[in-house]
Amino acid sequence: MKQSYCGLCETCLIDQPDFLMAIAKVKEYLDQFPITWWAHCFPGDEGFSFPELRKGLDWFLSHPECPNCKGGGGLRDCPILRCAKTREVAHCRECPDLETCEHYNIIIQESPGNIVYLHRYLLKNKFDNL
Repeated sequence: MKQSYCGLCETCLIDQPDFLMAIAKVKEYLDQFPITWWAHCFPGDEGFSFPELRKGLDWFLSHPECPNCKGGGGLRDCPILRCAKTREVAHCRECPDLETCEHYNIIIQESPGNIVYLHRYLLKNKFDNL
């Protein structure tokens, strides 16, 4: 099981079989229909880099398991990771300052949708400090 200090890794779908199968299916479709057959349908600035898209799809397929922050992955300078290690807590939910934590709140500021995942995680683990 993926583990993190903040709870996002536990709810992440990036290495779930359904996600990886969807990525593989998109790659299969792109391989079946060369870009030269349909790129003209999207003229001007509406397009994007198809080689970069393929590169991204290949990346996901070549990294089927996320190491999560407790497994050595994640951002090396993550303020949540540093704080949890400094305070010697296994998870942010153990911290008495969670409700006003500027580190934890940065997750929500950067991507407001994360609050849904975090609430579900905290409720599932019988912690309602947010």
